[in-house]
Amino acid sequence: MANTANAIDERTKPPFLRRVRIRGYKSIAFCDVALQPLTILVGRNAAGKSNFLDALAFLRDVMKLGVTEAAKIKPRSGWSSLACRSANVPKIEIEIETAFTCARPFQRIRDDSVPSATTPPDAGPLPDLTGVAFTATYGLEFSTGKHSAPVISKEWLEIADETKRQRAGFKVHKGITEQWGTEPDFSYPVGHPKERTLQVTHRPDLPLLSVIGTQPFVELGEGLRWMAFYNFIPDAMRGLPMPTAGSLLDNHGQNLASVIAGLKELEPESVQRVRDYVTVIAPEIEDFNVTRLGEYETVRFRLFAEAGAKALEIDAASMSDGTLRALASLMAAFQIVLPHGYPSVVGIEEPETALHPAAMRALVDALDDATQRTQVILTTHSADLLSGRDISPGQVLVVRNRGGQTHITPVDPASREIIEKELYTLADLQRMDKLDIDEADLERQVQLSQQERV
Repeated sequence: MANTANAIDERTKPPFLRRVRIRGYKSIAFCDVALQPLTILVGRNAAGKSNFLDALAFLRDVMKLGVTEAAKIKPRSGWSSLACRSANVPKIEIEIETAFTCARPFQRIRDDSVPSATTPPDAGPLPDLTGVAFTATYGLEFSTGKHSAPVISKEWLEIADETKRQRAGFKVHKGITEQWGTEPDFSYPVGHPKERTLQVTHRPDLPLLSVIGTQPFVELGEGLRWMAFYNFIPDAMRGLPMPTAGSLLDNHGQNLASVIAGLKELEPESVQRVRDYVTVIAPEIEDFNVTRLGEYETVRFRLFAEAGAKALEIDAASMSDGTLRALASLMAAFQIVLPHGYPSVVGIEEPETALHPAAMRALVDALDDATQRTQVILTTHSADLLSGRDISPGQVLVVRNRGGQTHITPVDPASREIIEKELYTLADLQRMDKLDIDEADLERQVQLSQQERV
């Protein structure tokens, strides 16, 4: 995988996903792109923006459920709906470059609910890696096995601490697992550290990474499992769900009230921050809270009233689509779920839908603020979403569909030069449909796509 070309925005928390490489997933024949703490994928309808987010969601679901079940989750409907037909690619490959620190606040060090292999007594004590920063390259290749069911055909991991003096990794191919590690600081925790070939028993449709029980591998696996992706549906948020304490916001926002209540208990200052942003996005709103209605709950909004008048309160069932989507987007980015803490990545599809253009800048500023705690990826075709005061071309990836294939690159050099000279803004160029892909970077990706991982 190529080195990250774009400098990381140091004003925010370093992103969990530094780079993503996808081969053969839906309309994406191949892409290799760097990500920022806040990344915005810009493209027309049906360009393939959603497929990029779903590829990452598929990786998450494979880590949680295994490849067989992950391929069945709606709107996926099996291998035939996932493999890229236009490029005649017989396999799917997803590889990420990532950075993380062991044992972040609220984050568990070990998940005893996951069956894990154990370290033999003669392997020596495991080190305390709390606070140690790591970088890793991790990938999975999927193909069809017997009866056309998807299987994991390859898996690989290379991991190192920030000094690059400690390294470890493994490769699984054709049923053989090879591993390496630096002794004695940390090494692959299955089998004796000096072994080169491992015999590991785990579900064949689960990645090996998902069953390893020691750091820093647990931390990486947890980061992949705690990525969250959203396509909010206002009608789902208008319902009256039963409370679901301690849950992530679901992908349509149905449990929005429970997430607000949970965050208010764990980190009330974050709820206040969201409240402040909501009152800017929708100035008619003074406050919002969670209200119980028997066994059910909903979000109730209090509207500003004229002096002497009684404040008007309305439930989510009567709130506008745009306001509900904006509130859900903010809660997704600021949520906390114990014991993990903040999501490692939050991806949101078209958060600006049904929102007044004048409110979009405040929404983007709020999501940019959230990158102090989590990485945020947005998709949009709206010029107004690019009007945030701190949005730069380096945070934008342009998505185009040519001949049924999705291409994703940084902003083209001509547009960058126009923006640098302050002739037009990002929003101006998108409004004029002048933002285009970087042809040189696309050629780099084409050349890279011809390389096969051994």
